[in-house]
This record gives sequence, C-alpha cells and structure tokens, in this order.
Amino acid sequence: MEEATEPEKEIAAVLLEVEPEEMLENPMELEKEPDTFDKAWNHFDPKKRTKWREAVRKEFHDMNVRQVWEVIDRSELPGDRRCVKCKWVLKIKRNGIYCARLVACGYSQIPGVDFNEVPYSPVINDVTYRLLLVLSLVHGYSRVIVDVETAFLHGELEAEEEIYMECPQGMEDSKNKVLRLKKTIYGLVQAAKAFYKKLTQVLKSIGFEGGIIDPCLLTRKGKKGIVHIAIYVDDCFCCGDMEEIEQVIEDMKNSGFKLKIEKELSNYLSCKLLFSKDKKKAWIGQPHLLKKIETSFGNELEKIRSYKSPAAPGMGIVKADENDADMSDKDKTHYRSGVGMLLFLVKHTRPDLANATRELSKVMNKPTPNAMKELRRALKYALDTKELGLKMNPEELATSKEFEIKLFSDSDWAGDKDTRKSVTGYCIFFQGCAVSWKSKGQSTISLSSSEAELMALSEATKEIRFVYELLVSMKVPVKTPIICNVDNVGAIFMAENATATPKSKHIDIKAKFVTQFVADKFIKVIFVKSEDNVADIFTKNVQFEVLGKHDKNFIWTEKDLKNE
Repeated sequence: MEEATEPEKEIAAVLLEVEPEEMLENPMELEKEPDTFDKAWNHFDPKKRTKWREAVRKEFHDMNVRQVWEVIDRSELPGDRRCVKCKWVLKIKRNGIYCARLVACGYSQIPGVDFNEVPYSPVINDVTYRLLLVLSLVHGYSRVIVDVETAFLHGELEAEEEIYMECPQGMEDSKNKVLRLKKTIYGLVQAAKAFYKKLTQVLKSIGFEGGIIDPCLLTRKGKKGIVHIAIYVDDCFCCGDMEEIEQVIEDMKNSGFKLKIEKELSNYLSCKLLFSKDKKKAWIGQPHLLKKIETSFGNELEKIRSYKSPAAPGMGIVKADENDADMSDKDKTHYRSGVGMLLFLVKHTRPDLANATRELSKVMNKPTPNAMKELRRALKYALDTKELGLKMNPEELATSKEFEIKLFSDSDWAGDKDTRKSVTGYCIFFQGCAVSWKSKGQSTISLSSSEAELMALSEATKEIRFVYELLVSMKVPVKTPIICNVDNVGAIFMAENATATPKSKHIDIKAKFVTQFVADKFIKVIFVKSEDNVADIFTKNVQFEVLGKHDKNFIWTEKDLKNE
C-alpha cells in the first residue's frame, strides 16, 4: 500500500493492503465511475487509482474525526439484533473532485428495531427560494451558498436507537468486528432528519428565528444587518447583508461545522443562475436537465419538425381505450421518464410548459401512442427554446416601501375530456416576478363556469396566504389588499357576497373561504379581460400568439437579461 500521509496515520480504521489481482483492460472503463470498492482501489490508471485511494482515506478520516462509530467484537452483538449492511458509493463530481462515500444500506434496517417511525426531513420550498431571490435583487442583498461538509455525520441518534453496522471494505479484521454507530451515517433512514434537527438547533442557538411557515426558512436580525437562510439538506442559501452573513458563517464554524463557501451564486437546486451587471435582474435556467433530455430523446426528436408551442391548440390527452395499441413496458418507462423531466422543468424555470405537462401526466399509468407523440412535441419545443429561463426583473419599490403581491386566476370549465372536470390555473407575482404557478385538474365536477372560476380562486387564495405569511415571517412589509385578477363576473359576485343559492350552496365552504378574505380586506377581487388574463396559458393549450403574449411575463433569454 502507498505510504500514508500524516492525516491518514490518525485514522482508527486501517486500510487493508490490497494488491491489484486483475487490472481493468477495457479502455472505456477510463471514463466510467467504478461500481465497486475493488475497482476503485485497484484502478488500472495509476493517477486515478491514487485519487480514489485518497478519497477513501479522506472518508475514513472524516468518520474518525466525527467519532461516528466504535469498533466492537462480533460476539458483543446482542442476540436479537442484526447488522445493517454498508457499501461504497464512488462518484466524480462536476468539478472533477473524486468522492468516496461510505453509506449504510437503509433498506436493510428493520422498522421498530433500527428506527421507530419513518422520519421526514423537510427541504426549502421552491416558492420560498424565489421570494428570497426577488428580495435580494430589490434590496441589493448578498447571496451566498454555505455547504456543510460531511453533513450527515453531525446527526445524533435518538437515545433509544441502537444501530450496528458491518465493517466496510478497507478495514482490517472485518470478519470478527462490527461497528456500533454513535452518530448517523449517510444512507440511514433517519440520517436526513437527524442532520436537519442538529442544524436548526445550531442556527437557533446563534440567533435565528422562524421555521413556522416554512420549516427550512430562518431569519436573524443582528447588529450588522439581516440574514435569511434557506435549508436544502446540507446546502444553505444565505441572503442578506454581507457583514452579517460573514458573522453567521463564523458562528456556524464555532459551533463545530466545517463549511464550504460559494460567494457567487451561480448554481442552486440544479439550476443555473445568471445576473445582470447591476445585480438587479436574473435569469434562471436548467441546462443540465435539458442536456439530459437531449441525451435520452435526441434521436427521436431529430425526426420531427420544430413547433412554436409545446402542444397543439385545444389538445387534450384522453385515457386509453380498447382500440389503442398497448405500449411495451420499456416505452412506458421511457414516457414516464420524459414527463418526469418536464415536471422538473415546470417546477423551477419553465411555467410556459405547465399545462402541456399536466395533460401528459394524466396517462402516466397507461400511456398511449398519441400521448407519446405529444410528449415528443413538448420535449422538442423545450429543446428548441433551451435559451429560455425564468425571468427575474423586479419592479422598484413604491414610496411606501411595501412589496406588492398580485394574482391572476383562471379555469377551463369541463376541460377534461374524460371526466369533464375543470382545470385550475393561477400565477402569483411578487414585485412583478412570477414566484408561484399551477396548472391542476379540479377534484370535483363544476356545474357552471362561475363555479369553476371560484374553485380556482379558492385554490389560489390558499397559496396567496402562504406567500403572505412567509413574507411576514421574514419581516417584509406587504401591501394589502392583494389584487386578485379574475375574468368571470359570476365568480367575483360569489366571492364578494356570502349568499347560499341553489346554484352555489354545494360549494358554500369554498365560497365563504374566499369571501372571508375579501371581507377582511386581505384580498380584492377585480375583473380582467380574458385576453389579458396571463393565467389563461395554465388552463388550456393555446395558439402560439397567445402563448407568446403571456409567457413574456414569466420567461426570457440570457440575451434579454444582458440587454435590459
């Protein structure tokens, strides 16, 4: 074995001296990540072999520093317990760093023995993230990503949790020893929740408050300014005054965290971010996902022509009937994969694809050849317009210094051809920037267009309340009443008047929900012409002229960003 460096001599785990029994001869393996410990440790390329061995040693060193386990004799293992398995996960990151991660095989844990309940660890809501981004653009806040290294090794096991694990490859005497875990390790069912609990405890101990509306959003107002921190597993998005952010980072380090700092926000949640020269506008895109779409569907999409919209006007996917040809399991999986990638695009950067993707999602359990055809069209459009991304161009604050929320709500009455249920569509703008949008089928059948519009408004109002409470928790002043734009006079009347008529009493609860907010002057429902309702593109597939008119409110290109 190669001579160990000083840090390696400190580790309790002693690596076995493993000589290459069989070097890899296939040159194609050079570009692949090894799928086993032996292939990494005995890599045929000397330079890569050295890098993989350094990565493994670093992982053992981190485990030792964190005192993650204690080694015991196998004979000490309680008779009613069995060891959790473990494995090495070997990855080359996008920045070229070789990473060897020792993970527990969580699937081998026994419910009620190794954990008492299925733990849930929250992550930052994407709406919260966009709100923070708009705030940073308006106020000129700094944006910093703080990454907690070896995050899950910080998690504490509950007092009643006693977990034993097999010794990993690379440790001596593994046949006669087992590991009793003192802290969580990657792969354990409870690891993510344990780290989240530890991280929020530390943040609250250094002055952060909040976490009630969004459990992953905390705020600290210190002597040097204000800082908002959004938690996504081990990545913390800090937004606020730079001096206070630097103080927060120092406080986190003093609490025992080892951090990696990225002061220029360029990638977050698998999205690429670009900012204008004055740092007051931004473009958010997903080039990595689009590249994946191109790799998976490129050969199929080359054969079809380009389109000016993601779906044919009025297109609606219908469920398979007896006359439709049955697709193979491979094609069904391929279809679901494509829709899944579109859903992720819609979630973060491409609201213009929302309705087409909703239609495609209706037949996920049994896709049809026609649905596959429409999927290819939507993917082709996404690739042809890959320069488009989410538009962040906030309006200047009014003299009152209050931020403005604006809603556009719409519905397509009986728009589902199979069930005749209506479609809800809405978009919420915060200081002129789209922060929340939805295209969703309604759960019940509406008997009139006014009823369908009221159902959509009720759904949108719930989201408005969430956004408002979130901003209040961040100590952001918001202008009220919030303007809600609706293109149906009957729905506006029912929203403003709490009267139960034979036509509306079956939706009395939803009507009163909206009416209460109107009476409290929290929202104000106003009429907007159908052609000016930007939520129209979330309820139906429209002509490309209509799409082009409205989508400029949501998306723009990198070139548009530079020209602003």
